[in-house]
Amino acid sequence: MSPGSIPIMQSPAGPHTVIDGRRYLYFVGTGYLGLQGHPELIRAACDAARQYGIGSANSRTAFGNLPPTLDVERQAAECFGFDEAFYFASGYVGNHILALHLEDRYDAVFVDEFSHYCVMEASRLTGRPVWKFRHADPEDLAAALRRHLKPGQRPWIASDGVFAARGDMAPLADYANVLADYSGAVMCIDDAHGLGVLGTGGRGTLEHTGLLADDGLVLANLEPDGADRPRRLFCGTLSKAFGGYGGIIPGTRGFIERLKSTSPYYRGASAPPAPAAAATARALQIVRTRPEMRARLWKNVGTVKAGLCRLGLETNDTPVPIVCLQIGDAENMQRIQRELMQQGIVIAYMAAYAGLGPEGALRIAVFATHTEEMIQQLLDTLQKLV
Repeated sequence: MSPGSIPIMQSPAGPHTVIDGRRYLYFVGTGYLGLQGHPELIRAACDAARQYGIGSANSRTAFGNLPPTLDVERQAAECFGFDEAFYFASGYVGNHILALHLEDRYDAVFVDEFSHYCVMEASRLTGRPVWKFRHADPEDLAAALRRHLKPGQRPWIASDGVFAARGDMAPLADYANVLADYSGAVMCIDDAHGLGVLGTGGRGTLEHTGLLADDGLVLANLEPDGADRPRRLFCGTLSKAFGGYGGIIPGTRGFIERLKSTSPYYRGASAPPAPAAAATARALQIVRTRPEMRARLWKNVGTVKAGLCRLGLETNDTPVPIVCLQIGDAENMQRIQRELMQQGIVIAYMAAYAGLGPEGALRIAVFATHTEEMIQQLLDTLQKLV
């Protein structure tokens, strides 16, 4: 690969991946459960392509509802423990869909300063005042609410659940405590990197932090119930841990029905292609019924993080399968990445991304399908380079 060129993947993302004609040990991206090349997903996609073709050529309301699309919504509702779900073509627009649909529910937006681009973009599109608070800092959130909210105004709190580059989690329980004093508050979480990975059922960051309990504050329970209490929402993608395609918003039946009835992403946009939807539905079923995959991932995450700590490198102790390393300046980190590639191992160097400083960072992604030998090879090689 020549300097400055964009690498081309020539196989599914997995523990070994072919890039520019060479097979590498691969610790990059978001294929945390190793499903991107799973034979059951590929078989489901092929069967759907033969039966339904590629795209529906219609919106969901104009004969564009194909069985694989509806199957994703059924499987997602069951996987995440809710009545219904809304499946659409890109997880990137999940925040847009929620913020615009609920624009009459809030008066100002408060967003974690390190949130993903899609969260920031959706916040700006609301037309409401947008205020940033310090990353993962509930005290600064509380101060921002006191400083900027007028009496009677309702806040919309937006954040990643897991931050894509840094690999840390938002302190959602602390945020919920802050919002308890604000009538009508809504906390909206983009959980693209938590779904399928965190929580005993793989339901993401809210489950991991104990906020998915049926306590009257449950996700998307926005029907009138005699109280204007703080509520929680989340959206995410099925293209990362699930190995599929498209975005998802689960919720109560009434909420999802109203969301679909008003959203242009349902009435005016095509559904995800049938082969991708069929593969995604199968992935949801696999993740829901095979918790051992998640257990294996957590074990691998612990092994990688413990090994890096022994090398004197700082990591957190969460089960998040993302490790962010800042080792010297940009030139040194680029050297480490380059020399690892020469040894047949790929990790990412991110020069710029939401939440990173001016020198960027190295990012290691851990998969359930990495073996102990693969992990040890990474650690042994890193030890020689740092």
